[in-house]
Amino acid sequence: MQNAYFPHMEWAKAHSRTPLRLELGFSGAARPKGPAFREHGSGAEDVERMVARRYGVAEDEVYLAGGTSLANFLAIAAFCGPGQPVAVETPRYAPLAEIPRGLGAPVIDLRRPAEGAMRAPPSEAALAIVTTPHNPTGRLLTGKEWASLATFADRGGIVLVDEVYRDLQRRPPPVAAARHPRFLTTMSLTKSYGLGALRLGWVLGKRDLLDRIRRVDNIVSVQVATPSLLLLKRVWPRLGEYRKRALAPFRANLGVLRRSGLGFIEPEAGLTALVRVGDGDAVAAAMQERGLGVARGSFFGAPEYVRLFLGADRKVFREGVALLAAYLGV
Repeated sequence: MQNAYFPHMEWAKAHSRTPLRLELGFSGAARPKGPAFREHGSGAEDVERMVARRYGVAEDEVYLAGGTSLANFLAIAAFCGPGQPVAVETPRYAPLAEIPRGLGAPVIDLRRPAEGAMRAPPSEAALAIVTTPHNPTGRLLTGKEWASLATFADRGGIVLVDEVYRDLQRRPPPVAAARHPRFLTTMSLTKSYGLGALRLGWVLGKRDLLDRIRRVDNIVSVQVATPSLLLLKRVWPRLGEYRKRALAPFRANLGVLRRSGLGFIEPEAGLTALVRVGDGDAVAAAMQERGLGVARGSFFGAPEYVRLFLGADRKVFREGVALLAAYLGV
């Protein structure tokens, strides 16, 4: 995938940004009038500038994509291929391993224990993929773990850090892309602000890395949705308000969980926690029958756990934890 190149798409995207007076290059019906129907230029540059300023990178170090999910796919596809090992943290958000597997890349597990440090990515890996705050435990990468990832990158590897929960930290540190020239950050406004319906995210990284991602994107998409860009520009000034709303139930709900007697991994940030229940699939199914929805730990490679949402309404969370504790006999 990293060698894919479609010059006609590069031409089309550039052509749409700078239309000519005598335009005979279109391939279909003329576009309706109005800003929501414009291509390339109805807000993309503004959003790139806003993102760059917010996260401390240069404007040409932002690549917009259709949400974090697509951003992750593009970044992974740009730097792995058949037979190229990829090191992925575990427990993990499953697509981070399934994408490289689908591209023919063998996956090496990087264990992130509840206590202690994640081991360094092996030298044979071309790409290492981690999250911080960690999905699903909410743990943060430690200084030692950042250092081991930097050593891996110094030796020629690429590090992809999914930071979609980053903005929920009290004092967010610099994004990964600002730490090392071979680090990439993927993000969106979904997990921290509840704006998943925009389907708008980004990859942050040095221009040479983003150029490879752009080439993959030329196979996948033409542009991010202009209505999403326009909506994002309208809600951008209110992100602080949305973040405050998202975090409002967190501490109270975490207190409920601490007092419940349930065993769980204490999250440092984010809005999720892994609770040890034994057989996570069986417990999740039993809870579903009782009207309580929890995520199965097996979805994340942690089958002895279920994952709880700490951003839920306080009353809902309290009742749900009580139901889970009663079922487990705690």
